[in-house]
Amino acid sequence: MIDINMLTTLSEAEIENPNLFPFPFGMHVGFAIVGLIFFLYRFVTDKKPYQLIFAFAIPFSLTIWISENRAWFYTLGAVEAVLVLCAFITTFFFKDKPEEASAKSAEADAPAEDDEADAPAADNEADSDDDDDDDEDEE
Repeated sequence: MIDINMLTTLSEAEIENPNLFPFPFGMHVGFAIVGLIFFLYRFVTDKKPYQLIFAFAIPFSLTIWISENRAWFYTLGAVEAVLVLCAFITTFFFKDKPEEASAKSAEADAPAEDDEADAPAADNEADSDDDDDDDEDEE
């Protein structure tokens, strides 16, 4: 089930620079693919821009493996920070407005309410016809 020696497995010779790359390249690719699929799916279902930003920011982190140059390391960090900041800002600008949310919920509830509203109205009309008949009987 769970490999207790996982930490020693991760610290083997496959990891080139444990301070810079805490996971082997294969694990990094796997996490990036999972993150990409997850955020793309959430973007398709929710249509929120921050999900699309994250969907491409996560695999973009794989570019750190291109070069061992410290300048690229810091540039990539700055680009990732800007992408996370953009995603954070878009969460506030692209919120569902209360009117839109209430309109969507009203549209979703409307067919159910119409069916229920029609049934008592039909009963009321039948009752009113019966009441008219009762009035005629009394005269």
